[in-house]
Amino acid sequence: MISGKVLLPVLVGTAIGAAGWMQASRGGGSELLLEELRIAEQEIAMMERENASLRSLAQGGGEVAVPQEMIAKVEKDYGLTFLASPVFHRIAGEELGYRIEAAIESRFGPQGVDDRQEAYRLIGWLREGEGLLEQIVAVKSVGALGWFDEMTGDAWVTDRFDLKNVPDQAAMVRLLVRILLNQHFPPPAVYLGDDAARAREALHAGAASGAEARLYAASARGIGFMPMNDNSAAARLLLTLSEFVQGVSLFPAVEGKSLADTLYLKGAAEFADGMRKSPQNTLEIVLPGESGRGGEVTLPEIPEEVYLRESAGYLGLRLWISLTDDLGMAEEVSRSWLKDSYVLFADGEMSSGLVWEVTFENKAAADTFAKVSHDFTQAMAVKGRYLGTVRVSETTVRFFNTATKESAAKLEENSNRK
Repeated sequence: MISGKVLLPVLVGTAIGAAGWMQASRGGGSELLLEELRIAEQEIAMMERENASLRSLAQGGGEVAVPQEMIAKVEKDYGLTFLASPVFHRIAGEELGYRIEAAIESRFGPQGVDDRQEAYRLIGWLREGEGLLEQIVAVKSVGALGWFDEMTGDAWVTDRFDLKNVPDQAAMVRLLVRILLNQHFPPPAVYLGDDAARAREALHAGAASGAEARLYAASARGIGFMPMNDNSAAARLLLTLSEFVQGVSLFPAVEGKSLADTLYLKGAAEFADGMRKSPQNTLEIVLPGESGRGGEVTLPEIPEEVYLRESAGYLGLRLWISLTDDLGMAEEVSRSWLKDSYVLFADGEMSSGLVWEVTFENKAAADTFAKVSHDFTQAMAVKGRYLGTVRVSETTVRFFNTATKESAAKLEENSNRK
């Protein structure tokens, strides 16, 4: 494996070479070269962030020894053995955010995060000026003792990590569980979509949170009090984030942990079976017996270039309706979710449009969603955008937000599909 010290100059050299190529490209003036320029600039930005993380390793970072008794305890609790030795890297606290950011962008590609940012803004999950990547990185890094990298299967702890402290021991146990589960139940080779990924993350992170909570409980019984990790900065930060990012961030710690704890109490065999048959969407985290829902909705033909095709799922739908501040209604309607799809597409010369279609199990849920959607289109209306709600069928509703009148007109058609 190439070391950090060797890889650093390679990446820097690549970035410099790419910058020179971009300078030459600017003289062509063609749209194709401009698009290649944009992509190259994004890739260079990714390399720069990766360089920052590698620099931390080259300047004194390294592996952290994991106590054998802690490994044995985790293996015993879950009836599983590590398929490879768990690896813990130490990294400067100020560099952790860069590594998390690089991992997220590596997972979604140079344009994937930007496409989601735009789609979330057009749906209404994010307000103008709210940055998706920045918020996700902040949630995972501010005040954190460690982080699990699903891309590599390794754990990262900050330079203030010290196993003499109970909170640090709890953090190591949490990360060990993530590594163990990732080894036995790895992510699918093909990315199944954001909602499926959130469901998997909720179950795995929820199981790890359960192990962390049990260590705290054992500590409380053993020494008479529970030392708490002072992470008030992270708590304050969470309150400043968008409702959507808050909801996605808390889902593993609440709903995911609840399901994982239930499986854990049933024994190692039942737990392993539940992990093996991991929920395919976020509704199955909340209602484990409700299998069979999900799948793509057939959307109207989009003649323009499609940037992103995804599903909001139960969780995305619930968080969207929750913007009305009626949490009871949001939960009730979302539990009737059957399937959904949304598409971000090119719309006009320099803009994009979005169409989102949701199918429910019953007409009552579709009625409520249609009313909420109509109210949102009125509240979100801005000059130069065309928003609307279309009743496609008795149980299916379409929401759209376009830049051109022509796209809006097309999406208003076919409103009586059965």
